Amino acid sequence: MISAKRFWATWSMVLLLVIAAAGWGLSQWNLNNYTAAVADRLQLLNELRRGALQQYFSTAEAELTFWGTSSDIVAAQTQMNALWGQVAPDVMSAAVRADYITGNPHPAGQYRELIQAGQSDYDLVHASLHPIASRFVTKRGYYDFFLISPEGFITYSVEKELDYASSLIDGPYRDSGLARSFRQAMITPDQSVLSDMEAYAPSQSEPAIFLARALRDGTGEVIGVIAFQLPTTKILQIMNYDSGMGETGETYVVGSDKLMRSDSRFSDVSTVLKKVVDTETVRLALAGEEGVQFSLDYRDVEVLSSYGSVDVGSSVWAVMAEIDKAEVIQGAATERPALAGVLLFFYALSLWTLWYWQGRPDGNPTSDLSQLDLQKTDFGDEGGNLMG
Repeated sequence: MISAKRFWATWSMVLLLVIAAAGWGLSQWNLNNYTAAVADRLQLLNELRRGALQQYFSTAEAELTFWGTSSDIVAAQTQMNALWGQVAPDVMSAAVRADYITGNPHPAGQYRELIQAGQSDYDLVHASLHPIASRFVTKRGYYDFFLISPEGFITYSVEKELDYASSLIDGPYRDSGLARSFRQAMITPDQSVLSDMEAYAPSQSEPAIFLARALRDGTGEVIGVIAFQLPTTKILQIMNYDSGMGETGETYVVGSDKLMRSDSRFSDVSTVLKKVVDTETVRLALAGEEGVQFSLDYRDVEVLSSYGSVDVGSSVWAVMAEIDKAEVIQGAATERPALAGVLLFFYALSLWTLWYWQGRPDGNPTSDLSQLDLQKTDFGDEGGNLMG
């Protein structure tokens, strides 16, 4: 009895361990497959975000090139250059600012509503240009539209902020992204120049990107620079789209200075140019690598991180697509087949099979002749005849 109990206890435990190991193996297989599927989706999201950013900048560059070759824009810039050259540039700038900023009848933030301040030659040129430029900026979602003389004076602006009519050479904004873009465009007149995102003081220090290109007249001479100020709104729309990304999935971009260029999904306030992200995968992305791996994110939470990069002018942005590891595990558990019932069935079947083969009688029994009583067996008479 003791031997039988020990036998069944041992084999029950062995079978239980085997079934448990099989269950763990199946769970790991399911988790690995599910993780691989999530990784593929993250990579796709990363590629889509990079493609959308590149498309946005390419479209802006195409529109800038179109406007830069417009005869109306070239004519307006030529006339403004002449007007700035008739008097001392500082005097001209002061007069323009007095008419369109200080003396503007519209409140701050709505200076663009003034089409013509007076009857001067500048006012007439402004009135011919402003309605179409203002409409373009509004319809296409740009923040501002600039014309800049070769000497660095902003001769025209849609928004008329504090940079209007100032010098980008020796004025208060000579170290701004717009000033650097202007100087680079003058150096490389046949190329568009895209700046990195940075705070721009005239726009209440909000983040801004500038796209600039040199203007040429009919003879090919460079007569200045045309520039767009790109807002961050479009970039935020591209990166903050979280449909189908679960509870913790997000995509974001980080500049080479390790500052975010988009908002965190987990913050109630803007993180653009404020949140430092110096994680392993961000560093890999900024180094030009692509991939997917588990890593700690900027919240010190372990995530599945897809990383890549996109060129923004002469700068590089890391493009990240991530989801919390805990959500990946939870998702795998949710989609995992109901293993408990299956494993219990196989456990019971294994025990029954063991019982069946252990308790089954021998299929080839032999007779034990030694146990026969030959004396009591009647084989007939001596003649070999059986008794009747």
